[in-house]
Amino acid sequence: MFPELVKFVKKHFQRPNNGIIQLIIIHALVFITLVMAKAICVLLGYESYYQAIYQYLILPASWESFLHQPWSIFTYFWIHERFFSIIWNALFLYAFGQVMLSIWNSKVLKVIYLFGGIVAGISFLLLYNLAPGLRGHVGTLVGPAGNLYAIMVATALVLPNFYFRLFFVGAIKIKHIAAVLLLLACFELSSHQAIGIAHLAGGLAGYIYVIFINKFVNHKPILGYFSNISRRKKKFKITYRNSNRADAVQRPKSERQRQSDIDAILDKIAATGYQSLTQQEKQQLFRIDE
Repeated sequence: MFPELVKFVKKHFQRPNNGIIQLIIIHALVFITLVMAKAICVLLGYESYYQAIYQYLILPASWESFLHQPWSIFTYFWIHERFFSIIWNALFLYAFGQVMLSIWNSKVLKVIYLFGGIVAGISFLLLYNLAPGLRGHVGTLVGPAGNLYAIMVATALVLPNFYFRLFFVGAIKIKHIAAVLLLLACFELSSHQAIGIAHLAGGLAGYIYVIFINKFVNHKPILGYFSNISRRKKKFKITYRNSNRADAVQRPKSERQRQSDIDAILDKIAATGYQSLTQQEKQQLFRIDE
């Protein structure tokens, strides 16, 4: 069984552009390892040892405790406390990750994922020690809440009109899902819940990556949605055919027609994937302002 597991993991880590499955596998392996370690410690009467190790892996709110375990800023988001939590988070990551991979590659996805977790952890430490309303509260942070919200917000910024079809609800655009979940995170924060800090900070990390890092550091516009923020709208192009004929004016498509074309392309991506687009459709998606 163990050799088969090693073979399975090795196969998925060697497969290109497979970042979603790789992240899910890491989470699953960490969860299984901790469950087995806890079971063994409980049977042998050493549960206190397991709890001590576990506390060194999750992120504490206290600065003093964190200085004794600085690695926890990188380990806390790989841990899940409950089985259903890892199932839900895996589904969440898979859904939004697949949409992100239709535009970017696995390397970008993993960078945003890790960036979201680190920003969420730093924000948790700062707010719990500096914000008057949270100062003095004892808490810990565990789980990839910030990582997932970074993926969600980045995806919603890049493809806001991409939609999921949900049971009993129908088609819902990603930007609406992100808005509702971020609003719920505000309610969590008002209840002194650490998870609210992670959600909002992770969302901020996704925003920072898309708007600032990818645009100003890599100098690449993020689709047409953001390129027309930094560039002037093109003027109507006037062509003079001859002196006896009226000027011919090339009029651009109406805003409604452009949006209709983009929605049709997004529907095609949702149904058959980004690779099914024609070259003309890809150019239209990346340059909708032309």
